[in-house]
Amino acid sequence: MNAKLNVKQWAIASFAVFVIMTIVVFVFQKLGVEPWYSPVPEGQAAGQDAMTGRIATYLSRLMLAGLFTYIFTKTTYEDKSSMGHGLRFGFGMGLLMSIPGFVSGLAYSGFSITAQTMLMVVGVIQSVVCGAAMAQLYKSGKPAAG
Repeated sequence: MNAKLNVKQWAIASFAVFVIMTIVVFVFQKLGVEPWYSPVPEGQAAGQDAMTGRIATYLSRLMLAGLFTYIFTKTTYEDKSSMGHGLRFGFGMGLLMSIPGFVSGLAYSGFSITAQTMLMVVGVIQSVVCGAAMAQLYKSGKPAAG
């Protein structure tokens, strides 16, 4: 667990998680689960162009993927990594990120409780899928990408 981080393997795994996160969001958008596309509440800056928002979204997703991978490899990774371990890690991380977002979103975002619940569920599912992918990438003590 305290082994030196292999930056190349971490970068490849982080990029894989980034791609998975992007695909999961795309799939949910195609299924019609789009609570994040609601109109901007009155009084907030609506002058932000779509390209700036898209760049910010992808940068934040890339940072999240890097941190997700780092935490998996440095704190919870076991030599006998299994699918169950990845699923548990993803579920725990999903709850850790989504529940505080749900609570603060109720107070500040202006989204309905239904939309906030959908965002929370999508976030947990996304983390579970990424955790399962990490377990496969780091199966048998060695990343498949390295």
